[in-house]
Amino acid sequence: MDGTIRQSTEQSSLTISNLETKVDYLEQQARQCNIEICNIPETRSENFLNIMGSISMAINFPISQKDILSIHRVPHAHRQTNKPKNVIVKLSSRILRDNVLAAFRKVKTLKTDQLGLTGSTMTVYMNEHLTLKKKQLFRKTRDLAAMHQYKYVWVRNATILVREQDGDTAFAIRTDDDLRKIKSRTKGGNKSACGGSTQHIQ
Repeated sequence: MDGTIRQSTEQSSLTISNLETKVDYLEQQARQCNIEICNIPETRSENFLNIMGSISMAINFPISQKDILSIHRVPHAHRQTNKPKNVIVKLSSRILRDNVLAAFRKVKTLKTDQLGLTGSTMTVYMNEHLTLKKKQLFRKTRDLAAMHQYKYVWVRNATILVREQDGDTAFAIRTDDDLRKIKSRTKGGNKSACGGSTQHIQ
């Protein structure tokens, strides 16, 4: 009897896991035209279309207002933060999203004062709009990669990619189990040591 119950529990857990994976996939598909922008200061009279116009000029890539289907802030997953709420921009196509992100990467660094925004100067980040599950995995990947002195972690088409050094082959991190790839690929034992956009880990 105990064996039957255990088998039933394991099967239920597997079914739930598969359903969660499918839901996450569908949520990510719904975000495939979205960009998430971090560190845009919050003001009462903020005009997101004007801000996007300033970003467009700063990255030297035209973004027509008709290609911006929606734009709004989203609450942080963790409320214990003083950072501005992130801004989600839904564009008219995935190709446009990819081109905007590519133009942003070429700029290297974008500061709020370059956009004419008041307040303390902050670095503006722009990435693919990931699901909460993928964001959590991305954060774990960055932390572990930094610990083992990997040089690059980035996201492309909602897939988290890691490269240890220039010239090395990149590999994907799709689940928590894949994080062991970072440890197993580390050369010479243990080492010591935040969007798709390539991130050089500091």
